[in-house]
Amino acid sequence: MKRTNLMAVGALVVGLSACGGGSQADSSEGLDCRNVDFIVPYSPGGGSDRQVRRMQPHLEKALDVKINVTYMEGGDGAIGWQALTDKKPDGCSVSNVVAPNIMLLSDSDQDVGFKAADFEYIAWTEATANALAVAKDSPYTTIEEFVDAAKQDPGGLTVAGVGEIGALLSAELGTATGMEVSYVPVSGGVGDIIPDLLGGHVDAGIVGAAHVAESNGKIVALGITGSEESPALPDVPTYEERGFEGATLGQSWGVIAPPGTPDDIVTIWNDAVQEAMASEGTQQALQDEGLMPLEQSPDEAVDYMNEMHEALKAARDNVK
Repeated sequence: MKRTNLMAVGALVVGLSACGGGSQADSSEGLDCRNVDFIVPYSPGGGSDRQVRRMQPHLEKALDVKINVTYMEGGDGAIGWQALTDKKPDGCSVSNVVAPNIMLLSDSDQDVGFKAADFEYIAWTEATANALAVAKDSPYTTIEEFVDAAKQDPGGLTVAGVGEIGALLSAELGTATGMEVSYVPVSGGVGDIIPDLLGGHVDAGIVGAAHVAESNGKIVALGITGSEESPALPDVPTYEERGFEGATLGQSWGVIAPPGTPDDIVTIWNDAVQEAMASEGTQQALQDEGLMPLEQSPDEAVDYMNEMHEALKAARDNVK
């Protein structure tokens, strides 16, 4: 069985970043706008929202602009990314991007109006493992207890996730554990999953490990993807540690520009993103949230996107 770990891909790219790469255009002129529209294609409160808010003051200072955050949730992110394709490629409109979500949309039988490779990749900024999370008062305290309960009542337990990618992650976990659950799709993002967990509307949810760490104990993780422990949840076992092999997909966040954005503008944005990521406040926030920071040139960001796309394809091939 072919196994791929997106966390390992992230670590590889972090190492590669020291080698340089990307556009060498002069970025001294700045953007030709005073206001930037930053699209968040998910609901407020999720990982994409926090990514933007974390960087916003530093980006505004570096670019000498006012950033207006625009939420365009729906369609598993497709609404916001479709809107970005219609924006002028002048650097005055960008969006965050989530992997492997955008790759899964690109491979969908439905025409969402874009492909992941259409956009100009500025940089990927952070990554995390995925976790199977439950409310703090859940009767399930270990992954083994949850799997055993699901096997005793096939389809009886409900697991929420974000759209199609959540369905794949649920299926991946099902293949790894041999359990069958009922998947509940949520289109607005992780920010909509947590209330469902706390309200007892679903038994579990598939979220980023960092989301669990940030919940202040309201939700807890039973297990995580990948082959290494998460800095966000150092006491939570990987599925592999518990003998459930094959659940490997993680999550990564980045920043993209409209198709056709010139190299010099992409470089301006990349410089600003790297400055924002290097700030002490951002680094501390990433550490507190248990996120793995990524440092990339635009060329490396494209390579990372392609690597994650291949990881997604491998995961799909392994699912029943």
